[in-house]
Amino acid sequence: MQPEFRNWSRRHCCAPAAWAHPSTDDEIVALVKAANDSGRTVKVVGAGHSFSAIAMTDGVLVSLDRMDRVVSVDVQRGLVRVQAGMRLRDFNRALAEHGLSLPIVGSIAEQSLGGLVATGTHGSSLRHGNLATLIVAMRLVSGTGEVVELPEGDPRLLGARVNLGALGIVTEVTLRVESMFAVAEESVPMGFEAALAAFPAFIRDHEYAKLWWLPHTDAALLFRGDRVTEPSNISAVQRWIDEHIVNAWVFPAVLWLGNKFPSLIPPLNRVTGAVYFQRRRTVGPPASVLGLAMPPRHFEAEWAVPLAHGAEALRRVRDLAEGLRVNFILEARVVRGDDNWLSPAYGRDTIQIGTYITNPADRAAFFAGAEAIFADYGGRAHWGKENTLSRAEAERLYPRFADFRDLVGVMDPRGTLRNAVLQRLLD
Repeated sequence: MQPEFRNWSRRHCCAPAAWAHPSTDDEIVALVKAANDSGRTVKVVGAGHSFSAIAMTDGVLVSLDRMDRVVSVDVQRGLVRVQAGMRLRDFNRALAEHGLSLPIVGSIAEQSLGGLVATGTHGSSLRHGNLATLIVAMRLVSGTGEVVELPEGDPRLLGARVNLGALGIVTEVTLRVESMFAVAEESVPMGFEAALAAFPAFIRDHEYAKLWWLPHTDAALLFRGDRVTEPSNISAVQRWIDEHIVNAWVFPAVLWLGNKFPSLIPPLNRVTGAVYFQRRRTVGPPASVLGLAMPPRHFEAEWAVPLAHGAEALRRVRDLAEGLRVNFILEARVVRGDDNWLSPAYGRDTIQIGTYITNPADRAAFFAGAEAIFADYGGRAHWGKENTLSRAEAERLYPRFADFRDLVGVMDPRGTLRNAVLQRLLD
């Protein structure tokens, strides 16, 4: 009996017919061709950190954990070729050993490289796109079992950078990197309306900026970050405390108490805001400063709306949350527009608003209500988080969606890489 697979949030699970752990492209070619011969489907899972069901399958579930090496480093050109199974945290360490860094990182570094680019993982900066925009070349095994190289300049890269796992099993990516640099990030507490008023200047004047708001309070926290030449002030002891005590025990205990007694969520949030929403300044490498300690298990949905509608959308989501019991922060990050077909930031600078919660009683109402609000602004879902987008909605929201479907038809004509999420979007 094959082991069941559950994603990190534990909300989605599947019972694959078989697991595969290839270590070479040839092994992937063989398993895809065998799946075609037997009529089975194939799906890749990375770290399982997507909050959506995008990695679920009842066919063959493929782990690329054995394909996790840096293939080549070109310091002069700022290019690194790496296998897609490598975790972002390990990639950041490998880059640091060569005196290199990604120019933008996400909040969490647990994802596989193949998974984070397939779903549009991003940081928060109007000077940088999401992580998929850093890809200059890619290798994959198509749904027919062919090895396909997508070199720099290949027009298919625009469809493959954010690919939902629909075009093939990505085995290698080449990313643009920079010489290592230090970032100083400062958190600035203020009221909700004051934060909305200050946010446009933060995202304009600073390379990195984001906003947090704690529901049922007026507590907001603005972050601004810029490159500096100062030495790091990161405390290894404090980082250990955050990861192994605060986020592993204290914060989960607060969340459990609120889930057990939802009426306690507002006062618990007020206490959390008073303790945590403080002015701080942290200096160090981007991966350490801009990344966060792994949070407790929770559920996430996130939508990208045009930057001009950000304040209005945030106010409406605040009003929605006030009528529920929401026990996690709301986060607003910004992403520079790009030309990748299924990127939530396609053709426009965006504010990507994350709605997070652990309270099971209000999760569905919070996500459905927020999704309806974001739909009023043409909101595009983060592919790795909860959403109910249909093919008709995707066609309306993504101008190049028909081109993506055409490319899928070429790369996976039999639907070997399909699962329920892709069937909903593509069929």
